[in-house]
Amino acid sequence: MEVLSSRILLRPTDPERSHAFYGDVLGLAVHQEFGPPEHRGVVYFLGNGLLEVSGRAEQPPVGLAL
Repeated sequence: MEVLSSRILLRPTDPERSHAFYGDVLGLAVHQEFGPPEHRGVVYFLGNGLLEVSGRAEQPPVGLAL
């Protein structure tokens, strides 16, 4: 089996900060936007894959070294 693309899904604790990082700092192109403006989800092109930043996590993942 050959994998031609992949999709990574992120549920950040601070969605606006994540959108600013992936869109403004890294300059990833937007593939798709969805949802209401106050809770928008964005799918970015990421090489041969896609990165979806949507929803909101209540707390960071357990065991994540910061």
